[in-house]
Amino acid sequence: MIINVGFSSPFGALVVHGRDISHSLRHAWEKWLLRWELEGDRRHGEAELLVQIINLTAGYLVSEELLSHHPQYEQLADLTNRICYQLGHYRKNKVHYNGSYSTVTSNTDRITTPQIESDMQELVQLVVQNSSDGIDSNIKQTFLQVAKSFYYSAICDPGTINYHIAKVLFERVP
Repeated sequence: MIINVGFSSPFGALVVHGRDISHSLRHAWEKWLLRWELEGDRRHGEAELLVQIINLTAGYLVSEELLSHHPQYEQLADLTNRICYQLGHYRKNKVHYNGSYSTVTSNTDRITTPQIESDMQELVQLVVQNSSDGIDSNIKQTFLQVAKSFYYSAICDPGTINYHIAKVLFERVP
């Protein structure tokens, strides 16, 4: 029997980092599910859930107090959730048109690239500013990495994404 002790399981994190993260993972999932149930859209809070999972499995200590009472952590989470939600909506409304992708917007539900860009700039400033806020820079960087991943997925067409995946997985590095 082979047991995976990588970062993909609570057991793997226990072996690698010496602490049980199953309670924290369960709490993160419960929070997201409750939010989904209340708001009716699974994409709300999706980014924050990913940030929490990544931070926990990477071994970055995220206290309950930090998650629920730290103003800058809440600002990072809210901004990242908003960016990723906007990007998900942007991606959903992209249509293939004559070999290229364009965005379809309506007058009532308009998410434009300048709004997303402005929010991304605000997030970058929050992440890179050197302050004594008590938040580990690795935790802050995780918010930015998640937003950048959503951005990449929303902006690039599927052919480009597949090309990049194939290049990373199958091409030999010189």
